[in-house]
Amino acid sequence: MNSSKRKLFSLILLGVLGIPVSAQDIDTVYKNTPIEQVFSDLREKTNHEFVYQKQILQGVKPVTCTLKDKRLEEVLNEVLKGTGLTYEIVDNTVIIRKAETNRKAQQTHRIYGTVISKDDGLPIIGASVRLLGADNEETTFGTATDIDGRFEITGFTFGANYKVQISYIGMKTQVLAANADMHVVLESDAQKLQDVVVTGIFKKAKESYTGAVSTVTSEELDMFKGQNLLQTLKNIDASLNFAVNNIAGSNPNTLPQINIRGNSSLPMSVQEFNESASNAVNTPLIIMDGFEISLEKLMDYNDEEIESINILKDASATAIYGSRGANGVIVIVTKKPAPGRLKVQGSARINLEFPDLSSYHMLNAREKLELEKIVGVYKSSKDMDQQSLYDSYYNERLKAVLEGTDTDWLSKPLRNGIGQGYNLRLEGGSDEFRWSMDGNYNLVNGVMKGSKRQTISNSLTLIYTVKNFRFQNYSYITNTSSEESKYGGFSTFVSMQPYNAPYDKDGKLVRYFPTTLHSSSSVVTNPLYEGTLNNKDTSNSFTFTNNFSVDWTILPELILRGQLSISKGYNRTDVFLSAESGAFTGTNYRSVAGMRKKGTYDNTRRENYSFDANFTLNYNKILAEKHMVYVGLNYMVRDAYADIMGVKAEGFSNENLRHISNATQWSSSDYYKKPTGGESTSRQVGFAANLNYTYDNRYYVDGSYRLDGSSEFGADKRFAPFWSVGLGWNMHNEKFLRSNFLNTLRLRFSVGETGTMNFSTASVITTYAYNSSRQYLNWNTASLMGWGNPSLTWQKTREYNVGTEFAFFQNLINGRFDVYKKTTTNLLSKMELPNAMGFTSYDSNVGSIENTGFELSLNGYILRNYARDYRWSVGVQLVYDKNKIGKLSEALKEQNRLLQNSSRDVSNLLYEGYPVNSIWAVRSLGIDPSYGNEVLIDNHGNVTSVMRAEEKVFLGSGDPLYRGIANSQFYWKGFYVNMSFTYRWGGLEMNQTLHDRVEVSVSRIMSSNVDERVLKARWMKPGDLVEFRNFDASASSGVSSRFVQKDRTLELSSLNVGYRFESEAFRKRTKLNYLNFSVNMSNVAYWSTIKQERGTSYPFARNVIGTVTIAY
Repeated sequence: MNSSKRKLFSLILLGVLGIPVSAQDIDTVYKNTPIEQVFSDLREKTNHEFVYQKQILQGVKPVTCTLKDKRLEEVLNEVLKGTGLTYEIVDNTVIIRKAETNRKAQQTHRIYGTVISKDDGLPIIGASVRLLGADNEETTFGTATDIDGRFEITGFTFGANYKVQISYIGMKTQVLAANADMHVVLESDAQKLQDVVVTGIFKKAKESYTGAVSTVTSEELDMFKGQNLLQTLKNIDASLNFAVNNIAGSNPNTLPQINIRGNSSLPMSVQEFNESASNAVNTPLIIMDGFEISLEKLMDYNDEEIESINILKDASATAIYGSRGANGVIVIVTKKPAPGRLKVQGSARINLEFPDLSSYHMLNAREKLELEKIVGVYKSSKDMDQQSLYDSYYNERLKAVLEGTDTDWLSKPLRNGIGQGYNLRLEGGSDEFRWSMDGNYNLVNGVMKGSKRQTISNSLTLIYTVKNFRFQNYSYITNTSSEESKYGGFSTFVSMQPYNAPYDKDGKLVRYFPTTLHSSSSVVTNPLYEGTLNNKDTSNSFTFTNNFSVDWTILPELILRGQLSISKGYNRTDVFLSAESGAFTGTNYRSVAGMRKKGTYDNTRRENYSFDANFTLNYNKILAEKHMVYVGLNYMVRDAYADIMGVKAEGFSNENLRHISNATQWSSSDYYKKPTGGESTSRQVGFAANLNYTYDNRYYVDGSYRLDGSSEFGADKRFAPFWSVGLGWNMHNEKFLRSNFLNTLRLRFSVGETGTMNFSTASVITTYAYNSSRQYLNWNTASLMGWGNPSLTWQKTREYNVGTEFAFFQNLINGRFDVYKKTTTNLLSKMELPNAMGFTSYDSNVGSIENTGFELSLNGYILRNYARDYRWSVGVQLVYDKNKIGKLSEALKEQNRLLQNSSRDVSNLLYEGYPVNSIWAVRSLGIDPSYGNEVLIDNHGNVTSVMRAEEKVFLGSGDPLYRGIANSQFYWKGFYVNMSFTYRWGGLEMNQTLHDRVEVSVSRIMSSNVDERVLKARWMKPGDLVEFRNFDASASSGVSSRFVQKDRTLELSSLNVGYRFESEAFRKRTKLNYLNFSVNMSNVAYWSTIKQERGTSYPFARNVIGTVTIAY
């Protein structure tokens, strides 16, 4: 906002406050003062706005006079004497014009109108309205809209060919022909939305916001679209850290693990941590239109309904969420209906999935048979009869290979997945009543045959405005069904021997293969046979959500909002395994009792209900033009209920009769001998307050306080306070820094404390299990399940953040940089108990962890010419995060000691002062070329060939220190190309492929296929300079530091190409608003310094989405 606009706004404000600025007395002295400088002086002294055309001041002589205790009118009469000029005072505006030369006074004009928002239909308060000349040059006539969105400009004398410019922060600026009665509708601008921060509770201008936040617009969601919304966000914002899941790959039914600014929790068990247990405790809070949703709902949500996504990172941004904000907050704002004629937008898309097997390098049939011959698989250690038998096995396989048998097992369970999706949006209505409807269908067929995920969703939004009340209701229904492949894990097919043909000479499926040496005690099941069985692994969920809100504008600066949300959900999971499955071929299933266990059915059902209420009071006031005060108060209450029930039965003789009633018995597992489950109810309350003060749009301070309470804590620990304080400086608004090249330069600092809860109620309350199978007379007996700790309290995270934002040369270059440090204390950890207690441990607040890092984002235009309708911009993001453990419990330390000395080769151990995901292994010097054995170093620096588990040392962090995104966005006359690269480096990774497929034993070679490096890079004879040791079974066979490698990865994660028809000529011919064709590709290419198999249980896939969108 420039100087004249700020002053005009202050005049309007003073008028609203009733301050009599025109009645004050004026003391002034002018000595040869130019007339324009006189007007500037009077403007400062009277808070009146002076409007005039500069050409009428030409030739006016400087003013010399002394005035004391004069009213404004008297001063004007004196300084305009003999100038040929006259004046008129309209409200707080002084209009200067030439004096009349004839009887008829020059006619003045008046325009007026209203300005409303297209998003919600509400009046826009404080929008800038300014008259432009015939050549779009800015005049001195302007105003700002009032509480009802009205504006009026009077007193100008020019007539036709003049226009009106209407602008507002976060909205697209409009330039319209000047009319007497105007109705202006402003819509959101994706670029200007960067200037508005929506926290989910309060909405603020970035000019006065001290928090660290990044914004994703709806346009970016279209540019970098992925398999689902989470994949799309991964392509856009590097501050969201998606853990690499090398097991699940591109399985459409796998929920990713994400965090913001590192982990704020520690695992409860070192053993579970090494087994890649879930890291869900570090998942950020997700808020949609003011209410919490799950990560799974975000993954399946229709991105066509999203207006913007704000990612809140530091304590200043997240403290308003208190106990839920320590892991960061993702705030989603959905689109609101626009008033006017009926608008229709529809899209159809095709979802393609292509398996990516570029990381697999397995031996073919000829090579595999050659390897078996070399390592002596067919060499007998007994007599000639056995040798003759082994030779027959070899010759039989060699004959098949020579006849052309070379099975590509990797391709057998895979396909090119072809899915589809459709979206339809209708909206319309008047300013008073508006509505929108969205319907969405999306089907993703994964690359594993039979795997798929289907989502159907519908939403209805109604907005009704009457006087100073606005009522809004949003209803959302979604149904998601998923199905896993019947073929089981992909690794089973990778292990299959290539010289085994899946079909016999008659084309029938072979059910079993003999082992390499035809063992009589075991067989190898053909995994393709599993796909013919009536197995199933499905999940189905249904959710209904209704959000209702009322906004009451009590005063122009005071708004009260009430929000209510009701959500009902249902989820069912069914897993059936036929008795014919290869899972039941073991010897333990050959007895009569074992036969009764064949065939299993596992069913889990969950019903949940939640009720949320929010009440928010916002006060925003500008005083004396330079002082802006904002106060926000919020009260929330949440009630959640869940009912879970699970059953597991076994003994299904007929795979077509898979209803649970056909089972012969409950599961023989101790836990599932009867139905399991339970009910839970939790309640939360919270009070939040936020205060923001800004002086002259330059200096600002922000403070937040929140008090949270939860029923899941003990009686003495249910409430806890959280807070934040922030300072900011808009340096670009300083006079000494104002220039044409500097648009934005902002400094921010914040500190605060947030929290999280990482335990269940069972950790607080001593729990009992009722056992219906053990009774005393007619009463069920009960036994202790766990020892509760009523003193458990919130985990707390204190975070410091220093940041800057900058933009130069009309936003040609812009970016931001943040440095942070956050320390989490009161981490949940296991504490040991004496054996006499009956339990080995209980949960307590003991541990601490520290994260430090920075986030850098830099964007710039290489080409930009709006007149010729082309632009090319590039952006780079870089995130650095390093963590270390501050304190551990004695129980975790003991677990470390046991694992350190165990036979496990490479371990993720937890030690104070080291990273959470630190990797420990025995150091290696490589392979001795003389004998092919590994040369190791013990803890004393001595060279040895014996691997001892206790000799493990710290090698580095398993998490990359650096990660980032580089993107390019090109547009030319409707044609566009967008690319996004992701990269990471600075971390270590244990190459599991080397352990499972390369440096394997002879017995492993006998039972499964292996990586080509076994034949080409293993030690065979003295003098071989290779990476991998010999095949001597008696040699040390551990995994050492040789298998821990530096992880440097570059990925072309997204490529988008399209064309958009939206010219005026196109609109006139077709009556359409626009027509868009686009192709989005994800996981396009992958380069890494680590050569390992990617997607071991489910392969990675290249995703292609082709979309046609029509808007009417």
